[in-house]
Amino acid sequence: MDANLEATCDALYEMACDVNDALYYQYHASMEEQYQSAYSYELKKKKYVFHSETVIQLLYKEFPLRETEADYFLLPGGPNKFEENIVIEVKHPTSNALPKPRLQLFSYLHAGPSNNNPLMSDIRYGILLMWPTQSNPTMTDDGKYAVLPNPAPKPIMELWKTTNKTTRHKFELLKKWE
Repeated sequence: MDANLEATCDALYEMACDVNDALYYQYHASMEEQYQSAYSYELKKKKYVFHSETVIQLLYKEFPLRETEADYFLLPGGPNKFEENIVIEVKHPTSNALPKPRLQLFSYLHAGPSNNNPLMSDIRYGILLMWPTQSNPTMTDDGKYAVLPNPAPKPIMELWKTTNKTTRHKFELLKKWE
């Protein structure tokens, strides 16, 4: 793996762990938005070059079917020395299921090069960042106390790459952080 890509991903994961440690014990019905806002704050504070909520067109034979939004596009520059754009999809699921969020990321990587969005023209790398599902507290045997997990579980982050530039239907897991 490219050393600049790995260093960037390691830093992204460290930021995700910091955000998670600060927010895991808070609860709100829309926690994904809270995590994403805090992550944006960290990216900006550390001077990463990124776009958030970027429109991607899903196409049928170059005919636009619908638009969707990728959570982030990380661009070269600032502390990111990797020379290619990376799409990042962030999830805070109600369960620990990974297939659907992966499909969403793969859809972005597949649609990318045929898309009108210039950030997508050569996209080959994607990151899936999953915040841990908040769990109900465990009650003590006497029922007097409720205990939350400590330390908080870590987020999961996966780095994926399309392995075929033309059909873009095959993806390789380059590294997983947890």
